Amino acid sequence: MADVFVEHMVTRRPTPKVYMQKGMLSFGAVLVALLPLVLQAFGIPAGMMVPLTVVGAFWGMRLLLRRLNLEYEYIVTNGEMDIDKIMGRSSRKRLMTVDCRNFDILAPCKPEFTREYQSHSVADIVDVSSHPDAPGRWFAVFNAKDGKRTLLIFEPSEKMLDAFKKYIRSKIKG
Repeated sequence: MADVFVEHMVTRRPTPKVYMQKGMLSFGAVLVALLPLVLQAFGIPAGMMVPLTVVGAFWGMRLLLRRLNLEYEYIVTNGEMDIDKIMGRSSRKRLMTVDCRNFDILAPCKPEFTREYQSHSVADIVDVSSHPDAPGRWFAVFNAKDGKRTLLIFEPSEKMLDAFKKYIRSKIKG
């Protein structure tokens, strides 16, 4: 059998929770930037602390806001799937590596598969899709390397599904 290599990138759309985090970060940066001015108002000399605090607060806010922009990359190599989380298009973190042959089921997140989706007693849910309401979401249930029953929700491409069919045709539903 020829080597299989498929990769797919998904950009995470912001949820209300992410918008709230961005708002809180912005509000916090403004508070930190105003702190030296408040100290001066009470007669405590701040001197060079004012420009340094303002620049530092907004630089830190910018870095933290960028980390809230997420992308997920799925890479399937000969039946083994790697999932990476990319934050702010600058730092990458490997979330998991799983052999697709360990999947108990691979199916679309559709009402007809809700029973399989919810009936498995899972200890860990990993959602690496673009949005909870995104079309084209699939789920897989498997035992992770640490022994935890895991539910993975992701958005594979057609090429990726074809690659999975080479290894686990009988476990793919839908």
